[in-house]
Amino acid sequence: MAAWRVLTAVALVLSGLLFTNPADAAARRPAIVGMGDSLVAGEGAGRYLPATDRRGNFCHRSRAAALQQTTLPGVADPARVNLACAGATTANVRLGGNPRYGEAPQAEQLRTVARRYDVRLIVLTVGVNDVGYANLAYDCILAYLRLADRCQDTWAPRIRQRLAAAVPRISQDVRDIRSVLREAGYRSDDYTLVLQSYASPVTGDIRYGTAARGLFGCPVRDDDGNWAKNWVAAQFSAAFARIAADEGVRFLDLAPALRGREACARGISRFQEWSRGVTVDLAAIRHGLGMNVLQQSAHPNARGHAQFARCLSAFVARGDRAAKCARQSDGNLAPVAAPLAA
Repeated sequence: MAAWRVLTAVALVLSGLLFTNPADAAARRPAIVGMGDSLVAGEGAGRYLPATDRRGNFCHRSRAAALQQTTLPGVADPARVNLACAGATTANVRLGGNPRYGEAPQAEQLRTVARRYDVRLIVLTVGVNDVGYANLAYDCILAYLRLADRCQDTWAPRIRQRLAAAVPRISQDVRDIRSVLREAGYRSDDYTLVLQSYASPVTGDIRYGTAARGLFGCPVRDDDGNWAKNWVAAQFSAAFARIAADEGVRFLDLAPALRGREACARGISRFQEWSRGVTVDLAAIRHGLGMNVLQQSAHPNARGHAQFARCLSAFVARGDRAAKCARQSDGNLAPVAAPLAA
């Protein structure tokens, strides 16, 4: 009889261990998780984690990324886990997708995070590298140098076609993230999933003359700069709004976030800019000559990431399904409620 009682007690303990909810907030530290590409990783902000700023891994996860400064309502000190990687595509996020720099697809990495922490917020931005952001930037520089036609003339049809092809892949990334959390025991109301769009780091309203702007890191034509700021950013925002509506997640539109604070924007000094122009990172040469030397170019800087965090934190604390980040009268970004899909 005593042996039977011991065996019963052991069985009850084991069953409790096996069927404990992996998302139990009492046992796990609340966490914010970043996924996607350079925007979430923190490219341009500097202060990169050494393991992600070396030959063989240039994910450039930054200690100054917006994710590291985002807050959760009612949580004093959440863990912040950044899985995002500069240059990532949708294939680097999805389950069964492609590794990047030897790291497993981000949705697969999320499995471990979901069991270790009480995931409260996931921020995802991905898709621009599916469209070919680096090549677009390169062609715009060639157009400025008069070595090619305006980049908008060649890239407008490409963006339409490639973004349309990327939309179902972005949607699949969202579904895979949800699937991982569901398998880990989370209900849909246990966490918030925010899909963020992109902000243009360049403008056509440049404070330098045509010849000088190349010297100051802004080698872009006025018409191409305004096209990128207005048309390109709007294409991504509209696509992401539709995805968010279809997949039942929240949407934060960053398209207006850098307006008037882009690299070389007229009316401000470089110390007021929230994004980088073409930047040559001399320190990166120690890792060898390559795209890593220019990788920080045309990304939000540390001031921009701090402002993104300010807007994201306020958005998460509010109940809006969708909002856009816009600069307010005090000079800071804040979320402004917007329709979820056009």
